[in-house]
Amino acid sequence: MKISAKCTKRIVASAGAIVTMSTAALLATASPASAAGPGQLEVCSYGNYASYVKFPWRGGRTTTIVDRGACRTFYNFGTSSTIEPIEVRGIYNTSTNTFWVQNGSFRPSKGGVVATYGTTAAGNHWALTPAV
Repeated sequence: MKISAKCTKRIVASAGAIVTMSTAALLATASPASAAGPGQLEVCSYGNYASYVKFPWRGGRTTTIVDRGACRTFYNFGTSSTIEPIEVRGIYNTSTNTFWVQNGSFRPSKGGVVATYGTTAAGNHWALTPAV
């Protein structure tokens, strides 16, 4: 059975559309599920390690540890529109030692989400931090 060139083009176009939709669905599920509101910070640990956020301008205050595979929302950060630095930290899954993941910024009046990804291997961990 011979397939016409027109039919082949349709098959290729359909396959391309399926790949595009599958990729979009994958990216949508890889993002944090919800956005935190004003005065809130949501931390999600999607990597193979637990994580937390440190606030240098708040005397080194930190969130509590968010276990790997979990998300937690933290409240009462105020309503200031001042952008402040944050430091995303991870905890090795084989000890209680911590490691730097990434620096970012946080604007309490907007709230935000921090999501960590990757593994504890050197250079294989990263985070998405709030858009300020």
